[in-house]
Amino acid sequence: MLCPACNALASHQPLCPRCGADAVDDGRATDWAGPYAPYGPEAFAAPAESGDGPWCLHAARCPSCGETFEARVPLWPL
Repeated sequence: MLCPACNALASHQPLCPRCGADAVDDGRATDWAGPYAPYGPEAFAAPAESGDGPWCLHAARCPSCGETFEARVPLWPL
């Protein structure tokens, strides 16, 4: 499985759940929990699959209202 956003094959434009504005994809959520990151890996613990199939968990933020949230990017089969 391949994440199209992580591999720059397709753009990912999440919508803010608070205000509905276009949000900014800040990359994989696990990148924010690395050895030098301010957050531990438990902050982003989530299953790799949901009812709609496998996905890559990304961190996102809204420039309009300041909301930060997790966005799911559906994975592509290889």
